[in-house]
Amino acid sequence: MSGRLTLGAIDAGSNAIRVVVAELTGDVRRPGGHGPELMRVEAERVPVRLGTGAFTRGELAPRTIDEAVAAFIHFRELFDRHGVEIYRAVATSAVRAAANRDVLLHRLYHEAGIELEIIDGDEEARLVRKAVVHAATAAGAQPPRCILDLGGGSLEVNLRAGQAWRGYSLPIGTVRLLESFGLTGAIGEAEAGMVRRYAATVVQSVLPARASDLGVAAACGGNADALARIVGDGDGTAPGFELAALERALPDLLGLDVDARMERYAIRRDRAEVIGVAALVLATVGRQLALQRLHAPGVGIREAVLLELAEAAAEERARAEGAVDKALLTAARSFASRVDHDTTHGEQVRKLARSLFHQLRDVHQLPDELGVVLEVAALLHDVGEVVNARGHHKHSEYMIRWGRIPGLEGVQREMVALLARCHRKSTSDLRKVIAEASLPKDRRGQVRRLAALLRLADSLDSGHRQRVEAIVVGRVGDTIALDLITRDGPGRDDAQLVRKADLFQEELGVALTVTVGKPVVAPAAERAPDRGDRADRGDRAATAEPVAAGGPPPRSS
Repeated sequence: MSGRLTLGAIDAGSNAIRVVVAELTGDVRRPGGHGPELMRVEAERVPVRLGTGAFTRGELAPRTIDEAVAAFIHFRELFDRHGVEIYRAVATSAVRAAANRDVLLHRLYHEAGIELEIIDGDEEARLVRKAVVHAATAAGAQPPRCILDLGGGSLEVNLRAGQAWRGYSLPIGTVRLLESFGLTGAIGEAEAGMVRRYAATVVQSVLPARASDLGVAAACGGNADALARIVGDGDGTAPGFELAALERALPDLLGLDVDARMERYAIRRDRAEVIGVAALVLATVGRQLALQRLHAPGVGIREAVLLELAEAAAEERARAEGAVDKALLTAARSFASRVDHDTTHGEQVRKLARSLFHQLRDVHQLPDELGVVLEVAALLHDVGEVVNARGHHKHSEYMIRWGRIPGLEGVQREMVALLARCHRKSTSDLRKVIAEASLPKDRRGQVRRLAALLRLADSLDSGHRQRVEAIVVGRVGDTIALDLITRDGPGRDDAQLVRKADLFQEELGVALTVTVGKPVVAPAAERAPDRGDRADRGDRAATAEPVAAGGPPPRSS
């Protein structure tokens, strides 16, 4: 299934509320392990400081609640405008600390139509960790062993030992410290000393003994991003800064009042009010953890929330697709049965085609939704033999195009019919047939690549003897190597296994080699009862003989 699904995420932090709308697009079962594909549509940051009074008086001010409700009403309008179907809104330490938080939750639900979820510190740390690890993995980088997320109410610290992560939530937020110490403008040495001592004491009492080889940590949050712009070294690797550079910049940064910070650093007022405290906290925590550098990945809670919504939606779509695919294959088998077509060969070709499709994803670059189109075509490609073996590919096309196969409609039916037509005869003939099809240009290209896979799978069952039990695909440069696990070993007619490899090589721009191995003969007591068990057990060839693929040389894709 392709289609688009619009998602929304809201992070109600202590210093600001952030919203993002994104679309889950394309294929939901992407290879590579990088998760579903998301395209950001719109994002906003609203400077509603929920932490005002929450940490010193223990409740949200009425004016703050009014501002938050107004922001959420705007978010609701944003969601409706973009057609958001699934969302998650989370609140962190400020709302957690407020005794009157139920007033806010009630008003948001009834006036804005949004349900706000209060998450604890452990969940905050987990979400930030997920966002950072995902961003690093997607970029092909090694995730850091330490992640700091500095917010208005708390500091979440993630530390990794081996493969295990441990999250900590510390009461060292910028708004919390701003109000607790009464820091309203420039910060003097005495005030800076109080912040440093408090932060160091909390770190020493909560975190384990520092790891001397941490070196680099990820720092998340708006303040970390702003400091990366202000004191960053611009080394070209990633936004970030050396802790030594931050320490050098501290006297000037702390000595400025709010208006001067706004002017010098081109930042908003609410950021200028807290950035001095943020710099002190990050410098102190960095010293306690023996860090040399912080890099700012620019992700946080809302990105993780969005990612998890997308993963859940992708899993649901994949389950639905699987059910639809099974129903379509069942309908195709029923159709074959009604017309008295034996699908023994078709089932074997379907299994081989499915194996090729999944193992060659990075080569054919076809969307996963077309896998079932290939399988149905493989199952029915010879159905026209019930009319006449001569020219049966044309009869197959006609029967598929006009037969009663529930669930096979529109473009899918046209593609399956064309694939059945193109499973035999010359590549020039099939290219002409596909070029004249009433399909968009991109679909015609997909049919050619699917036909290349179908023709290869069909030839791998030469003689309709179901010799091949499994295929192992390897790649070396521009050559695809197929290692065939067979039930009878190499034979005299093995050259027939690649008689239809020409389109595969032309269309995918690769060379093809095929190796047929002799099965390992196990002692009688250990032999599997049937060939399916041997394939499942992964018995491989004791010796192997290569088969050269025929046809013209490959062209570059």
